[in-house]
Amino acid sequence: MKISIQNGIIQGIYEHGCLAFKGIPYAKPPVKELRFLPPQPCEDWHGVLDCSRYGPRPIQFPPDYCLDKDSAVYSEDCLNLNVWTPSVNGKKRPVLFNIFGGGHMSGSNSELGSEGYRLVRDNDIVFVSPNYRVGALGFLYLGHLLGKSYESTGNLGLLDLILALKWVRNNISHFGGDPNQVTIVGQSAGGKLVMDLMLAPAAKGLFHRAVAMSGALQSIKDIQTEQRLTKNFLNAMGLTEETAKELLTCTPEAIVKGQEEANKVYFKAESYGATADGITLPLDIEATIDKGHFNSVPLIMGHTLQELGPDPNAKPEQIDIKEIKRRLIWKFGDNWRVPFRAYKEELISHSSDFAYGTIATRFTYVEAYLRTAAYLAKQNQKLWLYRWDYAGGLTACHSSDNEALFDRTDPEKHRLEPEKTSKVGHCFRQAVIQFVKTGDPNGEHIPQWPSFSETTPMRIIFDYPIRTETFQPRYTEDFPLQVFRLE
Repeated sequence: MKISIQNGIIQGIYEHGCLAFKGIPYAKPPVKELRFLPPQPCEDWHGVLDCSRYGPRPIQFPPDYCLDKDSAVYSEDCLNLNVWTPSVNGKKRPVLFNIFGGGHMSGSNSELGSEGYRLVRDNDIVFVSPNYRVGALGFLYLGHLLGKSYESTGNLGLLDLILALKWVRNNISHFGGDPNQVTIVGQSAGGKLVMDLMLAPAAKGLFHRAVAMSGALQSIKDIQTEQRLTKNFLNAMGLTEETAKELLTCTPEAIVKGQEEANKVYFKAESYGATADGITLPLDIEATIDKGHFNSVPLIMGHTLQELGPDPNAKPEQIDIKEIKRRLIWKFGDNWRVPFRAYKEELISHSSDFAYGTIATRFTYVEAYLRTAAYLAKQNQKLWLYRWDYAGGLTACHSSDNEALFDRTDPEKHRLEPEKTSKVGHCFRQAVIQFVKTGDPNGEHIPQWPSFSETTPMRIIFDYPIRTETFQPRYTEDFPLQVFRLE
């Protein structure tokens, strides 16, 4: 199947009951003189571009759970996207724009289990999955060291997504998609980037609904914290602030190696992410929301019950108090004292590993979810909240909801509780699809899911059975929205 888009002609393939166009470039390669610079639109090509195979993934140190990491191609030249569509017959379908997770330092648009056909073939929507720059190449702040041309370095991954959304606006009608019905969906770092896009002025009008799974506004960091993290990264690279310009010419592999070395001091999954730079994102996130200066679109936001633990099925383990403090500083920076206080309270009635898992989940995800929900409710934001509690005989851990969305739930859960696992997963998936199509998740698949507001503070619990509950988003006042902070 060949179609003509803005930059030229592409050829896709028919697979799994739908049309797939893979590895479509949407920006110039961000290499050589374009490294650490905002993305630039793709140039036109001549002839027919083969889009039957995935493009390169963002260069990274792939995690162990990435099953095809040894066969995949990783490159600094990674700004491509995939499109799956039922047909290019001229019909305008809702578009799901999926943003992958991975702690802002790993992941890609071609991970096994994230293929667009899983959501396209039975739901008559168009699915788009972009790559964006991750790790230091996407989020290391260098504006104070390399000059004005590099003032947006702390948000390059976010700017990549904005350019990809502009590509969707200009091209998606060629794939049977409606540019006026775009829903941004993301989980973990992807969910945080969804929320970042709601605050980015340059993204205004490029999307019309949003779904943030295990992501709120907690990963946007202030300039001072970013500068401290940059110094840590430079130390790991054997560089100084005076020699930082060597980052412009070193190999991308050296940069990825530097990320792993810097991880020994501060957790890499908290070291990257968006920057409150006053350019791409406002300097004061909370004040901006309080003024109502954000891209207000219907939003679903939620998290899992046991994101990072505790695992109730695990054998209790004792962890030395010094090790707990080290982990908290590594993970939360100068915010460590409040989680440490909560840890000691949990320790009264639980083992140390159980207590640590509880506070890791709470302060990495739940506190920001509650605070963000409260802030948005004050602005009368159209908002639906959920919590994923279904454990399937195991745990309701991080990514459980995203796995259900893509119909790739842990096979062990299907073995232990086949009917319940299928039922809860189907209901969640259909709620998201219904939202993508209409801007409201309600339908026959779930009990009535009320939108959240200060007067009707309710959320849905995805468990067996699915239920709704009234709750107040009470968060810890002395723990900031910005999860990781350095003074």
